Amino acid sequence: MEFLRRFFTDISDIICPNSCISCGCHLKAGKENFLCPNCWENYEKTDFSPDAENLIIQSFKSEGINIVHGYAFLKFDKKETTQKILHNIKYFRHPELGVKFGRIAALKLTELGVFKTVDYILPVPMHPEKQKKRGYNQAEKIAEGLSEVLNKPLKLGVLEKIKNIKSQTRMNKVQRRANSANAFKANRVGELSDKHFLIVDDVFTTGATLETCAKVLLEAMPECKISIFALAKA
Repeated sequence: MEFLRRFFTDISDIICPNSCISCGCHLKAGKENFLCPNCWENYEKTDFSPDAENLIIQSFKSEGINIVHGYAFLKFDKKETTQKILHNIKYFRHPELGVKFGRIAALKLTELGVFKTVDYILPVPMHPEKQKKRGYNQAEKIAEGLSEVLNKPLKLGVLEKIKNIKSQTRMNKVQRRANSANAFKANRVGELSDKHFLIVDDVFTTGATLETCAKVLLEAMPECKISIFALAKA
């Protein structure tokens, strides 16, 4: 039986080669590691301190939005491992990689002791038409991994995307803010009015989307508290 298992594994390796998504080196068939050991060791992380006003906290403060805490796990650099991780999660249909990195990030967050007082995790929602086309919401997959390790419940439907906006990839912050205006709404306002929400997205670029989501929640529930997590900071 062991011989047959190895035989079919070797055949699968030849027919459907599995390569590291970053450097392209060969990985053994049946292993869904996505990255080779070297790339697993060397993807870039942020150096955010849990007790300092990092770039995310500063960005929100500059817009007059007070958040309890903000954190990003990966440092996003074009053409580097972190970009390839995010692109595989978002564009190349690997939602399981989002869950995996959500778990990995949550271990770091547990070590730092942040988000202890969070009541619910809210992924930035995707418009239903866009989610149907993609098949999943990458922010939700990242949030699933966080939820598993942080032991904080995922709450869908509190934030809802009601406008199918244009892609913001090539927009600056002013354009992104205008594009996101009136795109989200808050639901279940009465029962959750004093809760602490952790809003989760895949990448913090200008912060416009996350800031819009935070404002929508705070306008609907002035007593609620907001924290922010992005898998990567560009």
